[in-house]
Amino acid sequence: MRLFSVNFRLMSLVFGLLLFAGCEPDETREYWGNLYFAAGSYLGQLDLRDGSVSVLANVGDAYIHELDAFGENQLLLTVFGPVNRKDTFRLMQYKLDTNGLVTLINGRHGRYLPVPEALIFDDGAHLRVRVYGSGRMEELTITQHRFGSRVHVVQVSETQFLYGVGRDSAIHSFDVDTRESLVLTELSKVCQLDGALWIDARDALLCKLEDASQSYSFFALDGSARGSLSIPDAGPYRAMAYLADQDALVLTEAWNTVVSDSVRYAIWIYDLASDRMVRLVEDQYLGPSAVYRPQ
Repeated sequence: MRLFSVNFRLMSLVFGLLLFAGCEPDETREYWGNLYFAAGSYLGQLDLRDGSVSVLANVGDAYIHELDAFGENQLLLTVFGPVNRKDTFRLMQYKLDTNGLVTLINGRHGRYLPVPEALIFDDGAHLRVRVYGSGRMEELTITQHRFGSRVHVVQVSETQFLYGVGRDSAIHSFDVDTRESLVLTELSKVCQLDGALWIDARDALLCKLEDASQSYSFFALDGSARGSLSIPDAGPYRAMAYLADQDALVLTEAWNTVVSDSVRYAIWIYDLASDRMVRLVEDQYLGPSAVYRPQ
């Protein structure tokens, strides 16, 4: 919850909006598309052309903890807040074209697989998948865990995802189509799922190493190395989104101000083809997750 305590100290800055002072534009390449993110109760949109920010929605006295893509024109929000006077995690559907917001089910860590239309969520003690694509809804229990444990889920393909429970647990894969579940022993030795992204162009997982260096590297699912990012000290950085059509990454960098000693966040774009990294925004909080859309 530390990121969200920082968020409130920054709220006056985050949604004063248009926080793109101090940008360092890349003269040799222009980026495009929108990045959707959450800051407290607000759902925001970041324009990757110039770093400008706008507010799309406000969920009132609740807080948006995570978000994921939910089809082409929708977002899947994990929201925590009062329902019938009890604070509850729930998944909400946000429609980008109409700004509509609808509650789906109680749960957290919501993820969506387009084939065969599967909704991944955690009910607090179980990681579950609801499969809708067969014409009738079927619910699968993937794993049971200690109540309230932190669960990390990373989509690998239209039907497959990786998951881990807690900080030091093994990484597992599960395929919704074949129902095959595997323990990825070698990948578990080197990767953290927190802050990891699947990179289609490399057919590999970008993750921070499980060692003191905290460097960002690429690994196949069998644990074999496939290169790394050219960031000397990756500790303060977090990978937020992969821009598949631009073969680039969006990362945030946590930094402390000299005067107030408070934590702030810069936004960087890393071009995978050239290994060049440029700062897009000097001071903007994106939360722990973000969703990229080309338009």
